[in-house]
Amino acid sequence: MKRISFVLLLLLTALVLVACGGAAAPEAAEATTAPGGETAADGLLADILERGVVRVSTDPNYEPQSFLDESGEFIGFDVDVAREIAARLGVEVEFVTPDWDIITAGNWGSQWDMSVGSMTVTTARQEVLDFATPAYYYTPAQFAAADGSGIESLDDLAGQAVCVGVSTTYETWLSGNADALGLPAESFFAEPPAGVTIVPLATDAECPQSIQAGRQEFLAFLTSNTVVQAAIDGGLPIHRVGSPAFSENLAVAFDKRSELDNTSAVQRVGEIIQAMHDDGTLRELSMKWFAADLTAAPSAQ
Repeated sequence: MKRISFVLLLLLTALVLVACGGAAAPEAAEATTAPGGETAADGLLADILERGVVRVSTDPNYEPQSFLDESGEFIGFDVDVAREIAARLGVEVEFVTPDWDIITAGNWGSQWDMSVGSMTVTTARQEVLDFATPAYYYTPAQFAAADGSGIESLDDLAGQAVCVGVSTTYETWLSGNADALGLPAESFFAEPPAGVTIVPLATDAECPQSIQAGRQEFLAFLTSNTVVQAAIDGGLPIHRVGSPAFSENLAVAFDKRSELDNTSAVQRVGEIIQAMHDDGTLRELSMKWFAADLTAAPSAQ
């Protein structure tokens, strides 16, 4: 009886251990999903959450999207979007300011985590960057010219020197490479003017500033309509030329060559952007900085 009881005891102990092991299995499976159905943190996202800071690249001279106020603090639409993303991640935000062509080239060397810099999603950029979906806003590309230049219509731009930011969608489109942008056909409203000479500067925001400074090799430029409006509001001697040329979808970008897997970071930021659309946060920020709601795709407006 003692031998039988001992065997029974062993069997009962084994059954208890098996039962405990079986109960633990669901916990391991659930580790891939964060509370509330959010994307689980691993790779780059886990690194951001662990350090408590997300490093964001942006432009210090791209009003009203991102610029420095009189005290040297970053302000603007993109800045507010980045701060809100960081807040919803539960971390602080740190801004860095690499040149635009370095950002769009990818291979960031882990110097920053993401770009919230009004970047258009293009076919070429998707080869080196990953973009969070959906886009966080949309903006028209607008020609403008110096007051007194005699340039009043798109036809007047033919044969003119036109300023753009280097490595921008404006430079690509003006060069006649619209297909390279990868934008839907309904995003294009005009053809590039013929015979233009492209004058690239570090950023397109420098184009109206150069006109104000008296630079003479160009009298027209192509940039975001929001930049044109900010320049006009700032008293620069410029005016719009014609209607918008095309519309851009602007999204948060991540480096495909990141040393850490960025899959969960891209997904989580996409979830945050969608929530900011749904709860009206992006619309409020758009109205604050642009006095217009630019958060709906052109086809949805």
